[in-house]
Amino acid sequence: PRPATRANPAGLTARQLEVLALLREGLTDAEIAQRLVLSVKTVNHHVSAVLDKLGVDNRRDAVRVAAGSG
Repeated sequence: PRPATRANPAGLTARQLEVLALLREGLTDAEIAQRLVLSVKTVNHHVSAVLDKLGVDNRRDAVRVAAGSG
């Protein structure tokens, strides 16, 4: 992993952090894909990786954990 990924406590990549920030805004995968100029499928993979690395089952919990309240 890159140094920035190793420095992240959850091991999130820079792109996964971008996706997580957009999840905080309540965006759908399609909206995130449009914002980041990615395919919806790629965004779905990033969202799945974020959920897995944070040990949560859904977006709401990912946002909660990332905010430090979980």
